[in-house]
Amino acid sequence: MNEEKEIKQRIVLKADEMFRQYGFSKVTMEGIASDLAISKKTLYKHFSNKDHILKELVHANKCEVENFIENLMAQKTMPFIEKLKNFMNFIAKQAAKLDGPMVHDLMKCNPEVWKDIEEFRTKKAYKHLSQLFQEGVESGIFRKDVNNSVIVLAYVASIHSLINPEVLSKLPISADQAFRDILKILFEGIFTTEGRKKYKSTIDNYGEQTL
Repeated sequence: MNEEKEIKQRIVLKADEMFRQYGFSKVTMEGIASDLAISKKTLYKHFSNKDHILKELVHANKCEVENFIENLMAQKTMPFIEKLKNFMNFIAKQAAKLDGPMVHDLMKCNPEVWKDIEEFRTKKAYKHLSQLFQEGVESGIFRKDVNNSVIVLAYVASIHSLINPEVLSKLPISADQAFRDILKILFEGIFTTEGRKKYKSTIDNYGEQTL
């Protein structure tokens, strides 16, 4: 990675940290430059304003999600229960990013960006969850008598209604735990008898928190 790319990455990572800690609206370009110990000239060389950094941050997060899940789903030799565990843990970690003031700030001050995030999340849910469900059926882990579309719709509806700052602030659990509970309820309801045994075996071996 050359120096220019490294500086740009440092800016994005620091901005992400500050946005999550203080909220997007309370962070300034001057504050980002100060925390990074770089000049404002250097910062503005790479990003014209906070919105520019935010768009880069959202794009990077989309790429991270897409790359991880595409690579996971491409694993042909990985046992399905292991793939399911990795999928759930990754999604839960992504949900953890909803904690804090940043998301509420985006919903209020940058609704277009928040809408873009929601649309991306919904689109990928339909694609990847459908694929995961079908693979689970083919591997004998999920039941065949449950409609794929119903499962995906239930997931998307649950996420949209539950995973938002206003609702989460009233719950005594974190965003990632709420996500885990949603996935656990959905997946446990569609396990075959054999799938449930393998699922229980995974819990016994790795602990409840991993699946």
